[in-house]
Amino acid sequence: MTRNKAYLFAPMAAIVLCLSLPARAIEVMLFTAEGLRPIANADQATAVFVLGDTRSTLKGLHFPNPGNPQAARQIALARLNKPAAQQALAQLREQANAAAMAQLLGIERLPAVLVAPGYVVYGVYDVAEALSKVEAYRAHP
Repeated sequence: MTRNKAYLFAPMAAIVLCLSLPARAIEVMLFTAEGLRPIANADQATAVFVLGDTRSTLKGLHFPNPGNPQAARQIALARLNKPAAQQALAQLREQANAAAMAQLLGIERLPAVLVAPGYVVYGVYDVAEALSKVEAYRAHP
């Protein structure tokens, strides 16, 4: 009898152990672009990448060439040290990072929700809906 109780206890102990362990965190990356409609539940993504047109940002850093390289250098440094220019440079870095990540991960269309490892949902404007689609797909291999 004691032996049978041990066999019954082992599966229950495994279930309790599994329930007490933290759920494995999944990485959810959202890729969108300026000009697309807002993405619902974007806060459920672990990372958000917004692709954008850098021309307007770069245009804000433009200044007429004074014709003298030394004067141009001084004007450029003065302009780049202003808070508005620092903000523009940060925006350019974010846009470049977003474009690089999208290309590196093979993102083909926007919006895209990448659920690591190996799932991408395209054209869905709600992160929660994209996650439920991945879960439904995983449930039926």
